[in-house]
Amino acid sequence: MHQYLMFIVSNHNYQLSFFNSHFSFNSQLSIFNSQLSTLPLFSMRIFHTFILLLFALTAAHAQQFGTEWMTSPSSADSSCVWFRRTFIAHNPPKCASVCVAADSRFILYVNGRNVSTALYMPSHIDAAHPSVSVTFDVTQFLRTDSNTVALLVAPTAAMASPRLSIGFFGKDVHDTSFATCSIDGWISSAASTRLTADGELIDNRYQMPAHPSYGDIITPVWQPVAAAEKNSYSANKDYGVAAESIFGYYPQRYNILNDDAVRVRQIYSPNFFDRADQSVTYDFSPGFYGFVRVTLRGCQRGEHIYINGMEYICNGEMDEQAYCRFTARYMRCVTISGDHYFNPEQVQEIEAIGL
Repeated sequence: MHQYLMFIVSNHNYQLSFFNSHFSFNSQLSIFNSQLSTLPLFSMRIFHTFILLLFALTAAHAQQFGTEWMTSPSSADSSCVWFRRTFIAHNPPKCASVCVAADSRFILYVNGRNVSTALYMPSHIDAAHPSVSVTFDVTQFLRTDSNTVALLVAPTAAMASPRLSIGFFGKDVHDTSFATCSIDGWISSAASTRLTADGELIDNRYQMPAHPSYGDIITPVWQPVAAAEKNSYSANKDYGVAAESIFGYYPQRYNILNDDAVRVRQIYSPNFFDRADQSVTYDFSPGFYGFVRVTLRGCQRGEHIYINGMEYICNGEMDEQAYCRFTARYMRCVTISGDHYFNPEQVQEIEAIGL
C-alpha cells in the first residue's frame, strides 16, 4: 500500500509540475516520502482520501496550464470518433498515467487494451458540468519501445463535435520524468458507430480484426486532428484518479457515489421467447435498464438487423455480436427483426446487460 500510494502521489505531483512550472517535482516528492514513512497503517485510508481530495481541488486549475484541446476535422454530427497517437519511448517507461479531459463519453485504450472495467465514462454530461477529467494509471499496459493511446469518443446532444485534451506523463527506467499534452501527432478517424434518435447504427462491415483496439473504424484513412476553437477550454469537474488505478479491477470496492462510470451490474437471461416468421421477441420481465448483447451466426455480409432501436449491419463472419456502445434504455421485451435475409434462427444467444 505504501509503495502504491507513493506512485499515485509522485505521478500527481509531476502532473501538476508539468502543467504549472511553479510546482517542483523533486521537492514535493521528498516531502511526501518523509510524511508517508511515519504514517501508521490505520492512517493510510485517511491519507488516501486526502490524495483524492487533492486531485479534485487542483486538476481543474492544472488543466489550464499548457494543455491543448483537439477535435476531429471531419466528424459527422452523430458519428463516434476514434482518436489515437503512438508515443515513441527514448528510454523504456517505468510508470505512466494518462489524463483525459473531455466533453463527451469515451473509452480509453492503451496498446489495444481497455484500461477500465467501465463500458464508458462519464455516465453524465450536463450543462452544469459540460466537461470532465479523470486520470488513469496505465503502467501495466506499457511496452518498452512504443505505446499507442486511443480513445473512442461519442458525441453528446449538447456538443456534436467531441473535444478532448490528453496528457501522457510518467517516469522512465532511469527515473527521468516525461510528459506531453500537445495535440501534435494525434490523428482521428470516423468510427462505424453512429448515434441515432432511436439508439445506434453500427456498421460492422468495416471491422479490422488484426487491430482489436481500432476495429471500429469506418475508413482506413486517418487525418491529423484539429485544434479546438478555444484552447483555454478547461474541465469543469475532475474525478481524480480512476477507481481501477486505486483499487485494482475489483468493482465491488469502488465508491458508487463518486464513480461516474457506466459499469455492468448484472447479466440477465430471457424468461421465454416468441418466434414469428420474420422476428423473434424475448421477455425479460420485470425489466432492466441497459442494453442487449446478441450473438448471431450465419448472417449475410451487409444484412440489416434491428434490435429495439439499434440497427446492426453484419460483417458476414461465422459468429458476430451486436450490442450498443454508448446508449442504454429501460426494456422488458426485446424484438429482433431484419431485412429479407433475416432468419430468426440466426440468433444464437441474447443477454440483457443491466447497468
